[in-house]
Amino acid sequence: MKIIARDLMTNRKPHAQFPDKFNMADHVKELAVQPNGHRVYEFVGTNDFGAAWQERQRFEVDAGRDEEPLLYQAIYSEIRDPNLPKNVDINRIGPGGVVFDEVLEGGEVKFASVESSEATVRIRHYGVGLEYSKDLVVFNELWSVPLVERQVGIAYNALLNHIHLNPILTAAYAAANQTAFNATGDSTVEDYLLTIEDAVTNSRADQTNPRRGPYVLLCSSSDLFTIEKALTREVQQGLAQQSQTVRNAIRAVVAYDGWTGTRGNLTTTYAGVSAGTAYLISLQYQGQDFQSYMKQDLMQDGEERDVSRFMTQVVWDTYFGAYANPLRAVEEISFS
Repeated sequence: MKIIARDLMTNRKPHAQFPDKFNMADHVKELAVQPNGHRVYEFVGTNDFGAAWQERQRFEVDAGRDEEPLLYQAIYSEIRDPNLPKNVDINRIGPGGVVFDEVLEGGEVKFASVESSEATVRIRHYGVGLEYSKDLVVFNELWSVPLVERQVGIAYNALLNHIHLNPILTAAYAAANQTAFNATGDSTVEDYLLTIEDAVTNSRADQTNPRRGPYVLLCSSSDLFTIEKALTREVQQGLAQQSQTVRNAIRAVVAYDGWTGTRGNLTTTYAGVSAGTAYLISLQYQGQDFQSYMKQDLMQDGEERDVSRFMTQVVWDTYFGAYANPLRAVEEISFS
């Protein structure tokens, strides 16, 4: 069983350092002022400073992504293809998938066919503008540059986590997809284990959408330690009945607490899993129930432009979409 949580996976790298006594004004000259007031500078000199600036910028953005790790990948089947259309149809193969039938002498082979789509995923375009002020050049404010650049990568991975996990958190689950807290154990840890066992049993017994696993358990970090103790292999005091079958069926536990970021006076908050609630996610039909489509990963808009130009306003953008079918794959669990 794998534990996936931000605090366990985050990796903070040191900022790329500018040389001592480096002065930005010595490497650029103002070339033009755009109608909106933004300035365009040209890198001067015979060295490769322009290319090195963009390489340093890419390093900071990628370092930001390392600080805000992706948490949904244990749940989703990922498709990365620059040729993805604007709208992707979700198709199933046959009414129940693919089944091999015996071919008797003189008999015929039955063909699995792609059915008409039941849903469509729209590949959406997301972007953010990264702005360097004139003060960067005038006052040589190099200390502020990597802070903003790194935040681009942090905000991007936070958006990916939100888009993929939020459909699971906001679905309206009926009784067939819900498991109540089982408080009949001898301790809180055992109560959690018995509740998880009930959730697995209920998932497998659902006649409409049987969810047989294997599973990923999505939870709040507030419940992570208790869940980890309940599913650990070692015999524990106060845990009289421990099922290893349940532990083996749960391949990963993902802790997601959401994210909050600011841009100027605007605050954006992505909700995480509420304390006392968890989601048992079946991966039995992962390729059909949870699909992630990446057409273009995070990229600086216009990367092919002349590297000798340094604009004070840069755009980073991405094209991706996601499809989730939580009502067919998820059991909502209450730990209270």
